[in-house]
Amino acid sequence: MTCPRFRFSAVISVFILTSCLVISNDVLAAGFEVGEHTPQATARGGTGVVNTADPSAINFNPALLSHVQDTQIFLSANILAMDVEFQRNDLVLEPGGDPVQSFEPTTNQTGLFPIPFIAASFDIGPDDLTAAVGLFTPPAFGNPCYGTLEDGECQPVRDGAARGMVVETDMIVAYFGAGVGYGIDLGEDRQLDLGLTGGLAYQNSNFAVMVEADLQTTPPWQEDPDNEAFVRGSDLSGVAPLAILGIAYTEGPMRIGASYRPPIRWTVTGTADVEFSELLQSQEAQLSDNTIHLETWSAGSLRLGWGLQGGEHPANPDWPRWDFEINTVWENWSLVDNFRIELDGDIEARAFPPDEDGQYPSFSLHPIYQRKGYQDTLSLRSGFSFGVNSWLTAHSGGFLETAAQPKAYTSADFISWERYAASVGTSFHLPADLRFDLGYSFIHSPSRTVNRGEVYNPIPMSRCQGPDFDADQCETAGTPPGNPQNEGEWSAHFHILSAGISWVY
Repeated sequence: MTCPRFRFSAVISVFILTSCLVISNDVLAAGFEVGEHTPQATARGGTGVVNTADPSAINFNPALLSHVQDTQIFLSANILAMDVEFQRNDLVLEPGGDPVQSFEPTTNQTGLFPIPFIAASFDIGPDDLTAAVGLFTPPAFGNPCYGTLEDGECQPVRDGAARGMVVETDMIVAYFGAGVGYGIDLGEDRQLDLGLTGGLAYQNSNFAVMVEADLQTTPPWQEDPDNEAFVRGSDLSGVAPLAILGIAYTEGPMRIGASYRPPIRWTVTGTADVEFSELLQSQEAQLSDNTIHLETWSAGSLRLGWGLQGGEHPANPDWPRWDFEINTVWENWSLVDNFRIELDGDIEARAFPPDEDGQYPSFSLHPIYQRKGYQDTLSLRSGFSFGVNSWLTAHSGGFLETAAQPKAYTSADFISWERYAASVGTSFHLPADLRFDLGYSFIHSPSRTVNRGEVYNPIPMSRCQGPDFDADQCETAGTPPGNPQNEGEWSAHFHILSAGISWVY
């Protein structure tokens, strides 16, 4: 009887490892998110789909909730720092021509960004049936500023390198979820676990972008700061459904698992404030309606994991002394082809008298399609833990990801190209069934040189409009109006420090 199960386990192990290693290099990774939740996952290279044994399983793989014993409360926070520098190339309007404008290098001006995770699990009756509730946020840097900070507000730099992209983002995304995990005993040291998390995803965001506001919307595009408007969207909010499905299988020292979170479509609505160009200010320009909408996606994610564990931990004979885990995470970021930004109102020139119907002369504003060109993503992660003694467990790990943003679509709002990470951490086993965790990860992105950029400055009064930019008014079919904004030299890296505490009672 042992041999068939061994062959079955070996086949699954080979399948998981093959999935990790042989997926095409054309599949890319990262998206909006950076690193992973919780101190142990941070310290273990972003893994967690087969080894998580606390209420944070509600996010990684709800099937693992069945392994969480008694009632537990889990609190943690990641502190994320993002160092980004972009030096834009000089603006040249004609091939072989002289530069007409130079730009100051830009860096992210904001400091640390906190990412909380709060969860609790409950043994609700039958053996191997555990429920949990949680409040957590995606691991991402939510408030970059590529201008100057004045009284806590990001202001544009007119000759800054990122002036034609989103120069400020202040985004909060929160997941409110309830989960359940159930374990089915298959006998002879085997168990199948199933789990489900359901809830709501909430977003509240602010952003700022410089747009071309010259009434002459034909090339050559001069990028004259006096003919630009600064658009700020405030308190854009909305909710969307959240679900995570999980499955896990244990046989002796081996564990495998998988979880899937469907994509989230965001449609958020807020208020716009526009600082008009000098010409429009002279015409006493105002918006007829300052309602603003943003439409985009958060990718769905599929996690696959394989792990081994063994020995007896000095702190608790029910824990393994060591465990090793490999994860691969696929995310369909190709859903994010663009950000769609739309204002409900037009620009009214109130310096002129209204017509007999009381309508002021106005200029139409078309939706802004900020091209992103994301592709589906993949990451390969590994983590290891070892029980040093009765009060200390050490963790280490690392991961690699390829770029969600093709080089031509490199942009300042979300930094998402190749990443290589190394991480370490510890767990301190304290009296009264307390555990204190620390994790640190350094994430490096190789420098990029963009020569043929596909990120253009928005021109909402042009009749060449997205998402396809193929109207008769387009100078080149398929190409937005304006100049590429992202050509030049880019560099980025991240630091994540994570701390948390869990309590069993």
